[in-house]
Amino acid sequence: MKKVFFYGAISLDGFLSSKNNNLQWLFDTELDKDFTIADFEDKIDTVVMGSTTFQETQKMLGTEPMFAGKEKIVFSHKETGPISGGGYYVSGDPAAIVKTLKSASGKNIWIVGGGSIVTELIKRDLIDDFWIQIAPVLIGTGKRLFEENDYEKRFKLAGIKRIGELAEIHLKRL
Repeated sequence: MKKVFFYGAISLDGFLSSKNNNLQWLFDTELDKDFTIADFEDKIDTVVMGSTTFQETQKMLGTEPMFAGKEKIVFSHKETGPISGGGYYVSGDPAAIVKTLKSASGKNIWIVGGGSIVTELIKRDLIDDFWIQIAPVLIGTGKRLFEENDYEKRFKLAGIKRIGELAEIHLKRL
């Protein structure tokens, strides 16, 4: 069975982005010049995200392919059908859809964002590992990775590493 991973960066105060989806705070954060996520990407074949994350990533990449060779599953209340470059739009319960994806053969699943999808998956114990990179910046308001909700979970600390100015923690579900 596939595993489900969250891999992404947040501000020191826990935000994925500003209220208007701005990620400049992240781009202004220095990384190691040799840093790559290729090893992580080799472990996955499916990428799950919300429509805002999808649209903002498309803007950042311009004409570059998004998650080349990976199936993209994008939650949307408006869009339907296939996505250019492989994948499709979905709507409905994120937990039910991710459970179906987990049961398929292949590599693992990367949850890219957003916070509401992460919240629903945490509530149902569907995220196996978190790799969270924390940037040394406070942005004050925005979209949180961990939205307020009725859940309390404990994780095992599997690792800590420095990636330039980012501190990455690796957590495993107990």
